[in-house]
Amino acid sequence: MFGAIFTLAVGCHRQTIRLTTSNQNTSGGIGGFMRENVELVLATEKDAELLHQMKYLAFLPLYEKYHDDEISPVKEPIEKVIRCIQMENSEYYLIKLQNEFVGGIRIVEKLEGVFTISPMFILPEYQNRGIGYAAIQKVLALYPKAIAWRLSTILQEKRDCHFYEKCGFYRSGWQKEINKVMDVVGYEKVLVIARRFCEADAEEVANLIIRNFKEVNSKDYGQEDIEERIKKCDSEWVKERANCANMYVFCLNEEIIGVGSISSFWGSETESILLTIFVLPEFHGKGIGRTIIRTLEQDKLFVRAERVEIPASITAVDFYRKFGYEFKNRVKELDKEGTYRLEKYNNRECTENED
Repeated sequence: MFGAIFTLAVGCHRQTIRLTTSNQNTSGGIGGFMRENVELVLATEKDAELLHQMKYLAFLPLYEKYHDDEISPVKEPIEKVIRCIQMENSEYYLIKLQNEFVGGIRIVEKLEGVFTISPMFILPEYQNRGIGYAAIQKVLALYPKAIAWRLSTILQEKRDCHFYEKCGFYRSGWQKEINKVMDVVGYEKVLVIARRFCEADAEEVANLIIRNFKEVNSKDYGQEDIEERIKKCDSEWVKERANCANMYVFCLNEEIIGVGSISSFWGSETESILLTIFVLPEFHGKGIGRTIIRTLEQDKLFVRAERVEIPASITAVDFYRKFGYEFKNRVKELDKEGTYRLEKYNNRECTENED
């Protein structure tokens, strides 16, 4: 369930399913020893009882604290562990430090290239020594075709939230209230490289935008409108846009899969505008759009602005509203360019939701 580092009361030995305690001194942090000696051992059905015991012990203190009866792993039968091991898109690992099994981690590919960590746990006598960090780095290396990683954890467990942020994960914006004392929040790590646009990118960016017009926006706009937009969108048009904005491209294995830009709003130093935000259609729903918005909202033109505007297509309006952008002057009508005008004030609190 939760991709979090939780506390176990005792250790477990894989072969005998007998509970033992290790007295081995393994201090030394994430460098050297830990990183080199942490292993991931792929579990089989023979390990189901061990994993079930470990998971039960890991989540029991949290269950006693939050009483999350409907979703707690404490309530899950061993049959669910067996199913998770047997699933084609699921791989369960035991985390091993030298000759000791010190935790577990499960990886699920729910979408092509999008992997979920659920759950992860480390024995208490081995916590705060970099084992969890080393395990996550090894997991990332095991799946080189991954585009994005996702997990969820308990909002109120600040130590776990900090750990995942240290590992390079960001809040995805998704959040769910479980009960009055417990909320679950989403984290993600999108493995794309953001860099500034250069003129050599112009043709590739133009083709990316045209594909969106044809394959995505065409569902909300008429054929004549789409054809007019395509006629204007060539490499020279892209260069003109980039010349008056801070334009970024987002790459995966050297391929540009997303683009976004931010500019001052008619030369204002207190207002900015987000423009030209597109993702290759086959990468929609994989966190790339959120990564683009996150990058643009870290740009100096956003940081200095008191107000930021977005001309949103019919297709994308709901996506932007999840980031706190609302209808400008409360006008919910399309302008002459066929877009909704959205805006956000930097001094106002906004709540994001997962797309």
